[in-house]
Amino acid sequence: MYRIGQLADMAHVSKRTIDYYTNLGILKAERSQSNYRYYDEAAVETLHFIEKCKEMHMPLSEIKDRIEEKKQINVNEYVSKQVDEVTEHIHRLETELSHLKPLLDELTDAQREKLSKNLSNKTTALMRMLLLF
Repeated sequence: MYRIGQLADMAHVSKRTIDYYTNLGILKAERSQSNYRYYDEAAVETLHFIEKCKEMHMPLSEIKDRIEEKKQINVNEYVSKQVDEVTEHIHRLETELSHLKPLLDELTDAQREKLSKNLSNKTTALMRMLLLF
């Protein structure tokens, strides 16, 4: 995390410029307990992006829109990746369950009861649900 002066030095812009972009909502800062603004590493990249866009005479309103679009794309990619990982994990669990199901079918009622007591309520409910599929 960088204070405004550190960020200004790193990005080769003035502190006033950073203030302006922060007030416009282009840059986001976190406040410390002592009310200092701290910027993350992404702020450096954002400032470089802003400077490149300004070189192409792009208005700040359009630059802000592009930054927001980029953030939304990153969120969508993250969610998509998480869904893929969860789906893969479910497939692995289903494979494990298919190997366990024949073994569970061979258990006596007493053995099933003992096994059930050793599992948490959530685990038992999950296993019942998965066995139905």
